[in-house]
Amino acid sequence: MKRIILIISVMLCAFACSKQDSSVKSDEIQFVCSMPGTKVSSTLFEIGDKVSIWAVEQPGSETLPLQIGGNYLNNEMVSYNGTVWSSARTLYWSESPCDFYGVYPYMSNVSSVEEQPIQVQLDQNTVRNGDILGGYEASDILYATTKRVSRSDGAVMLNFKHLLSKCVVNIVKGDSFEGDIPNDIVVHIYNTTTSGLLNLKDGTVEKNQFGSKQTITCKKISNTQFEAVVLPQNIEKRTPLIEVTMGGIAYLLEYSLSFRPGYVHTINLTVNTSPDQEMIEISIDPGITGWGD
Repeated sequence: MKRIILIISVMLCAFACSKQDSSVKSDEIQFVCSMPGTKVSSTLFEIGDKVSIWAVEQPGSETLPLQIGGNYLNNEMVSYNGTVWSSARTLYWSESPCDFYGVYPYMSNVSSVEEQPIQVQLDQNTVRNGDILGGYEASDILYATTKRVSRSDGAVMLNFKHLLSKCVVNIVKGDSFEGDIPNDIVVHIYNTTTSGLLNLKDGTVEKNQFGSKQTITCKKISNTQFEAVVLPQNIEKRTPLIEVTMGGIAYLLEYSLSFRPGYVHTINLTVNTSPDQEMIEISIDPGITGWGD
C-alpha cells in the first residue's frame, strides 16, 4: 500500500512540476525577428545583432501612444545568438495586450519618439569587428511594429523593413573599353545630408533640414560593384552626385535623383575610352526597385 501511494505522489509531483514549468515559460515574452528582404550585410540577422524593443500596454479600446518613458517596456536590448532572441533580463507578459516596436541596430541613447536623431556613416567601407558594426551595417536602419499582441498569441513576430535608401553603383565596361576594369576604384556619393530624424511611432524618416551635406564612401562589394545607405532626399542635377576614382584620376558625375525610403537605386556607369586612350567617358543608366524585392 505504501508503495502505491509513493508512486502516485511521485506522478502527481511530476505533473505539478511540469505544469509549473509550462506556465513560467508562457509568461515570458519571446521574439521572432525577420525581414521581407535582406539586411545590407546578409540575407539574415547575424549572431550578435541587437535590436531596441518597446512595448505599450493597451488595456482598453482606446489606443495609447508610445512615449519616451513609462511604457511597459522601454528600449530593451534584445540580442540574437544565431537561434533565438533574448534580453539581459527576463521579460514577462502584461495582463493587457501590448503594441510592440522594434528598431535595428540597437539605439543606446533615445531622446525622442518622434524626432530621434539618426546618422548614416560617412565611411561605409569599414568592416564589422565582433559586435561593432561596420559603417555599411550601422547605417541600415530597420523598423518593425505589431499591435495588440497578447500572451495567447505566442511569440511576438516583428517583421522588419528598411527605412532608408540603398544606392548601388555598378561599373560596366563599354564596347570601346580595352583591358580589365582597374581594381583600385573608389566610389563616393556626394552632396547628401547624412543626419536625419526617426519617428519611432510610425517608422518614418526625414532628413535633417539643417544638416550639412557630406560625402559618403561606398562599400566595395567587388571591383565593379559599390553600395551605400543614403537618407531619403532629393539630389539636384546641378550638384555632383557620384565621384569615381580610377588610376588616380577622379571623375565627377552630375545627376538628379530622388532617394526614396525602402528602395534600391541602381546606377550603372558604362566606362568607355577614347580612340587615343587619353580620355575616359562615363554614362549613367539609373534604375529603382523595392529593397527586398
